[in-house]
Amino acid sequence: MGCNTSKAAPKSGEDRTAAERKAAWEKIRQSLPRQRTPEDKERHVLLFKKFDNSESGKLTMEEVYQGCVDILQLDEFTTRLRDIVQRAFSKAKSMGNTADDGQESSDYVELLEFRLMLCYIYDYFELTVMFDEIDTSGNMLVSAKEFKAALPRIGEWGVAIEDPDKIFKEIDTNSTGQVTFDEFAAWATGCKLQSDADAMKSE
Repeated sequence: MGCNTSKAAPKSGEDRTAAERKAAWEKIRQSLPRQRTPEDKERHVLLFKKFDNSESGKLTMEEVYQGCVDILQLDEFTTRLRDIVQRAFSKAKSMGNTADDGQESSDYVELLEFRLMLCYIYDYFELTVMFDEIDTSGNMLVSAKEFKAALPRIGEWGVAIEDPDKIFKEIDTNSTGQVTFDEFAAWATGCKLQSDADAMKSE
């Protein structure tokens, strides 16, 4: 009953062809108005209003997540959307939103943080896909072997690695022999894999 209306599970990065990955990224880019152009400014204001079901002028993490599912349909591209939204929401709200009494609030983002949060969603989205493609075992950790096997793909992302053993040790900051997503994200950001998004995020 109703099986034909349920969503298909998102394909992993490994299952997608190059053409499918390109089409998926184009759709994600189109979905997230991140630039500081008049057109994107109008789009992100309208998107904020669509997300703001309570019309409070503030978005909770759950409202942002639900908007990403119901309106942007970003759950078509990953099974880890909630984690991506949580990270982006936390980073955006740390940029200085305040409650009415002037105290920083950890419960919501406002319009001023919204465009920045969309940038972070995009950043974490791409980093998550990168990490998942490297983590072929699916254990949420990247081994040195997996890292070396992914060097061609990492090169496609714009980073040429001449000494993978040295770089892996640098990424593995706690020296466990396994790289976590947080370690990978910190390294990738430092390498400016998202240089275009970084430029747009500067206020």
